[in-house]
Amino acid sequence: MNYISLYNDEIKKGKIIAGKKIKTVIEKLSFFIDHPEENYITHFNGVREYFVFVPEKANIVIDFIERFCRHVKGTSFVGKPILLELWQKAMISALYGFVSADNGLRKYRKLHLYVGRKNGKTLLAACLIIFELLIGGEIGAECYTGATKQEQAKITWDMAKLIIHQNPSLEKRFSLTITGIYKKPFRDSFFKTISKESKKLDGLNAHLSHIDELHAITDTNIIDVMWDSTKSRLQPIELITTTMGIDRQSTFDEIYEYDTKVVEGVIIDERLLVFCYELDEGDDWQNINNAFKANPNLGVSQSINQLHEEIQRAISDRSKLINLLCKTLNLRQSNKHSWLSFAEFNNEKVYPLETFRNQIVIGAFDLSRTNDLTAFTTLLFDIKEHKIIAETMYWCTQKYLENNRSKVPIQKWIEQGYMRLSGIELIDYKDIISYVKEVVNLYGWRYMFINYDPYSAGYLINEFEAIGYAKEYVLKAARQGAKTLSVPLQELEANLKEGIFSYQNNPITKWCFSNVELEQDRNGNFMPIKTNYERKIDGVMTILDAYVSLVEHKYYFLNEH
Repeated sequence: MNYISLYNDEIKKGKIIAGKKIKTVIEKLSFFIDHPEENYITHFNGVREYFVFVPEKANIVIDFIERFCRHVKGTSFVGKPILLELWQKAMISALYGFVSADNGLRKYRKLHLYVGRKNGKTLLAACLIIFELLIGGEIGAECYTGATKQEQAKITWDMAKLIIHQNPSLEKRFSLTITGIYKKPFRDSFFKTISKESKKLDGLNAHLSHIDELHAITDTNIIDVMWDSTKSRLQPIELITTTMGIDRQSTFDEIYEYDTKVVEGVIIDERLLVFCYELDEGDDWQNINNAFKANPNLGVSQSINQLHEEIQRAISDRSKLINLLCKTLNLRQSNKHSWLSFAEFNNEKVYPLETFRNQIVIGAFDLSRTNDLTAFTTLLFDIKEHKIIAETMYWCTQKYLENNRSKVPIQKWIEQGYMRLSGIELIDYKDIISYVKEVVNLYGWRYMFINYDPYSAGYLINEFEAIGYAKEYVLKAARQGAKTLSVPLQELEANLKEGIFSYQNNPITKWCFSNVELEQDRNGNFMPIKTNYERKIDGVMTILDAYVSLVEHKYYFLNEH
């Protein structure tokens, strides 16, 4: 069966929805099948090596997977034989079916698969590795899955073990240990994991090198080491299976952009196959029909109804949007994006501070030394109206004022009383202590908590202890990270949008809000960041640090006590 031509026909008839890159690749492969005289590689000596399509070569792989490999996850699939979809059969056919007319060796040595989550990419990789160990590979076929972290590298390896356990015919042909999967009887063909954490990356003699989730790779070293180790092999395979990811690592971008140019014909790489399932530019992500372009298994291993629900959630909650676009619709995203629009954070309400005399409050500070701002925020509470008010004071050095006078209206802010000068080149932290004493004397504020970024805060913490604030009870370190700040960030965003949070129309705080971008980690948590050193966010950070305690003790601070 010629699955490539069949896949091409189904796409052209409109029965399968595919993106431009997939169409381009499949049309090229179909052309090579029909015109083998055009399918050649010119070697350094000028000799052309021609390749022909032999479907039986690929069908051996397809038959092996469907006969011996079974599903290991999903309540409705576990234990059932894996039945490959047409797109998977076409991809396997491309990798294994084009062989040299002279010696029968495979043309393609690299397969890079970009596809949305829940489309079986890891399962397919595990099946191909098992096939290479038993049938396809050379003598002593060393197979490796590599990743930055050992846990990531083990995902495909663990899946291969489970597949082997599912079938007695496979199980009796392998020896499974905690470090590897070995082919019996000689154990010379094996499957192991390696990572950047591995003590030794040299000495490999890989037949198949696999990278799972390319976006998580922080540098190309592990990819290069594995591929370089295949040089003595006649038919090596580099297999990369990945979603787009949200970490804009240069490694991912470099490989993805290279692969794109290969698909477009800008770069000629006759040994590389690229199957990139993604939405096309301009596609409406809210139209679920377009999702098929990134999810060829939609309706098979992935529920159409569930995806529809995800899209609806992302329409109403944009915190879900980045993850949907990237992981499911397979669109390259930056994990950094603007947090709030001006309309969302703009609040011109100002409260007289005398209203909050003798109130129990929350404080927070963000320190700097030289070319940055220092800020101290006090959270005040209008309990009757259920409002939260942030009163923030800023400091900068004389040097900062001189260097940035033309960029932001620092002098005006100083004159208006929103900012104070402190030190020539270094902030004098005693000025922060003096400010706290000042507002305590003026308004009688009682700080239940004073939160802070523990980085370089030691000296000021000692100063606060010296004036009576107990480190054990009042002074609270707020570790700067998505785990700590993601929930306060969501709370603050909701309060801003509801109009219950005011920052006293402080122009510096307003400027800080306009500068905040968000970065999302792999667990879906958000962290505020600044992508430009000149665009400060210090005021917002002190508010978020204060919100760490507010979130924990919300009922106390927003109700009569």
